Amino acid sequence: MKHTSDTGHGKRVLAKRGMFSLKRQIVGAVWFFIVVVALLLITLLASMINSYQKKADEKRTKEMIAYAETLELNLAELRNVTGEIYSQNSDFDGINIYSSQAEKWDHVYDLLNVLNIQVKSNKGIAGLFLYYDAFDMVQYAVNDSVGFTAREELKEAGQIALKNSDKVYTSFIKEIENEVWYNIYMKKAFAAIGGCIQLSQGLPDEKENDAVYGIISGGSLYKTWSGDSTNHMAEDEMLSSDVISALQPGENHIDSKAIYLHELNSEDMAVVEILPESIWLYVNKIHVILMILIVLYIIAAFRIQKFVYAELSRPLEDMTKALSNIREGVWEVQFLAPNRISEIEDVRSSVKTLLAEIEQYKIRFYEEELEKAKIHRQYLQLQLAPHFYTNCLKNAYYMLALKEYDNAEIFLQRLSSHLRYLLQKDAAFVKTEQELEFVRNYVDLQKLMTNKPLSCKITADDEAMEKEIPILSLQTFVENSVKYGRSAREGLLLIEISIKFRKTEEANYLDITVKDNGPGYTQELLDVINDPHPAEKEGLGVGIINLQSRIRLFYGDRASWYFENQNGAVSELLLPERTEE
Repeated sequence: MKHTSDTGHGKRVLAKRGMFSLKRQIVGAVWFFIVVVALLLITLLASMINSYQKKADEKRTKEMIAYAETLELNLAELRNVTGEIYSQNSDFDGINIYSSQAEKWDHVYDLLNVLNIQVKSNKGIAGLFLYYDAFDMVQYAVNDSVGFTAREELKEAGQIALKNSDKVYTSFIKEIENEVWYNIYMKKAFAAIGGCIQLSQGLPDEKENDAVYGIISGGSLYKTWSGDSTNHMAEDEMLSSDVISALQPGENHIDSKAIYLHELNSEDMAVVEILPESIWLYVNKIHVILMILIVLYIIAAFRIQKFVYAELSRPLEDMTKALSNIREGVWEVQFLAPNRISEIEDVRSSVKTLLAEIEQYKIRFYEEELEKAKIHRQYLQLQLAPHFYTNCLKNAYYMLALKEYDNAEIFLQRLSSHLRYLLQKDAAFVKTEQELEFVRNYVDLQKLMTNKPLSCKITADDEAMEKEIPILSLQTFVENSVKYGRSAREGLLLIEISIKFRKTEEANYLDITVKDNGPGYTQELLDVINDPHPAEKEGLGVGIINLQSRIRLFYGDRASWYFENQNGAVSELLLPERTEE
């Protein structure tokens, strides 16, 4: 006894190892969900910010390159036009060597026409200027972008630059009324030809409101455009000389500013975009909203975890302790943990109600077990019908004695199949097809055992063949017909089996009918077996009553039966379709 107890304890320990704690699973699942979702949100935010920054950097770099290329093109146009007039135009040479005042004016007039044509045909050139008479006189051609004030200041700036320089080629930058002009001049003797371009040409169409765009030349910054939020800032506040000298092509982060710089190839100049270092340089409003949502999610996650622990985990732990006490035999339970969840409270109430009613269920359970034991005993008695098997063995002996070896072999094979079917373990239900095969085998046995004519006709729906029915449901009636019908009938005993699968709105049923052409049931037996709850009587339909008891045990009140005489015994069963449940 000691060894058996230890073995049982070991099995329980092994079984318990495969179990898990619901409390731990819930808490773990909540934390896992919180951490995974938080990591996913943070990863998504980081990916969005990284993509946003990469696209913004690429956009600003491309804009600076396009800005520089526009200025390069305009500068090339200006240099080509002024260079061509300077080196190839005879009127420009004639201004310095004219023989009379009239000839001078002819050359000036012709050059002025050339200047107008060039300004109109080269959109990048803002204006062309012609200086003569020791640079005191000036003629010009400008486009609509050059206002009166800008024109006068550009004329004056050109005169000053030409008079103060001994170089043939002179260039300088001039700021006039929030506009920056790049000027070049080429002089010969006492005349000079030159022009200007606007350094704001080529700026991006969509400018950033907090940005400053400009030109760096000679260690100074010239603003070509600034947003409303930066208009009040002076140049020395934008970039100091030390910062300018430290700038490198591309992206720079210096002195709390992000600076994008691109150098021009043809001039010692560079275009820049200057942005203040701020959160908006790295994120946009969507990212900020997502950050706020992540923070709110984390706060809410901790609240949820606290709620799960207080309102779910603790009550479950309390219920686990109560159930453990029940398992140890303590039927009086108390739930101590506070609870506000209606479903858990329903479970608590159900447990209390269950414990209050369990004594009544015990009595009913014992009664049902006794009934099952009685039915099982009767079932075994039917399986071991001594007269049938005695006759079978005698019949086999006679066949062997008469040297009917073939018939004996067939007979023994069918008897073996018959016994194997009856003695299969735990076979409460079998498929209809198996039961019919057993019936055919039984009929063939009877034909071999006796010379009396016997025929069994079977009609069954294909759908019904795969359905399950209680074992010996058909055999009981066939055996009853063979036992009572053939003994009272001299001619052919005909047994007809019909199985139909019927579908209704409530449920699906198997309609089983077994008929024979024998003498039929006695009225006394019909009165017994047609009762919804038939009671066993000595010598009256033991097999049928046993089958009815099993059907009532398996199906309850959902099954029904009916027995009558109609040119022989008619037995009908209506069994519900058996489901997995």
